[in-house]
Amino acid sequence: MTDWKPLPGGLASDVRHLVAELRTLKDRAGLSLAILGGRTPYSKSSWERYLNGKALPPQHAVISLGKLADADPARLVALWELANTAWHDHRASDTDGARDADDGRDRPFEESAPVTERAPAAQAEEPPSVSRRFGRRQLIRTVVALAAVVGLSVSLYAVFGRHSGAHADRGGTVGKDAPTRQLDVNCFADSCAGKNPGQTGCGGDAWTAALYKVAGVYVELRYSDACKAAWSRISWGRPGDIARVVGEGGRTYQNKVHYDTDTFSAMVAAPSPSTAKACVLLTSGVHACTSPGGTQHLTEPPNPPTSVPPSVTAGPSQHSGGRDL
Repeated sequence: MTDWKPLPGGLASDVRHLVAELRTLKDRAGLSLAILGGRTPYSKSSWERYLNGKALPPQHAVISLGKLADADPARLVALWELANTAWHDHRASDTDGARDADDGRDRPFEESAPVTERAPAAQAEEPPSVSRRFGRRQLIRTVVALAAVVGLSVSLYAVFGRHSGAHADRGGTVGKDAPTRQLDVNCFADSCAGKNPGQTGCGGDAWTAALYKVAGVYVELRYSDACKAAWSRISWGRPGDIARVVGEGGRTYQNKVHYDTDTFSAMVAAPSPSTAKACVLLTSGVHACTSPGGTQHLTEPPNPPTSVPPSVTAGPSQHSGGRDL
């Protein structure tokens, strides 16, 4: 079990409750931060902030971790709603008006290329009254409580009902109860173009089909078999570096590192990994791309040695066959 750091003292109780739940799910599933970064659209450093109370995780990040740990999504959404309300209430009550540097950091494609789809701007509205907030919180807490009861019922069935069912079906049908995992994706091929791989569920089965390292920065071609789509991801970059994916017909999407060291682009339709490549445009002026994707699932980028200066240019990964532009 992870030796967790104490949460910040000023964190609201509903936020603490959410973070404690996410820590429990991570430990229960045996996931490291690196694995979380590889199996969700959110980076290792982002998960470090979420799980230590430094930033409020996006709802999709909460759901993504829940899927990996086979948790009840309805309960997690309810917990997130409470935490989200508490987080923004606390921010609104700050008299100095200081902005939290982590707030909104992990909203992908905030400044992506013009061809990338953007969420419509939220309309201004009057703040809800205290009574409305109280009523909404009570409703969410009721949902959380009901979800917990349902979860207990499912657990009891898993212990007693499944055991008795296995005894009755000794003739050979027990194997049908083996758990299967289905991805919840909401786009396919062309309908994925320009969309966020995390918000569409395409990140659930993502793997690295091509990998290249240039000037200390890794660029990967990430691919989803379920969605038949590909995107670019860069690691160990710096603010201003750009991840770009190029698909069939030169269709291109890109996204910039706004903070930290990594980002990912929107998707292009890709019948196979070989129909796309990932590129990186560094603030230093260096441009580089991977080769078209292959069929081998490559190892994701490691943590580069801290002793190597980021300006040192390295050749392509031995797995990828990448090349400079």
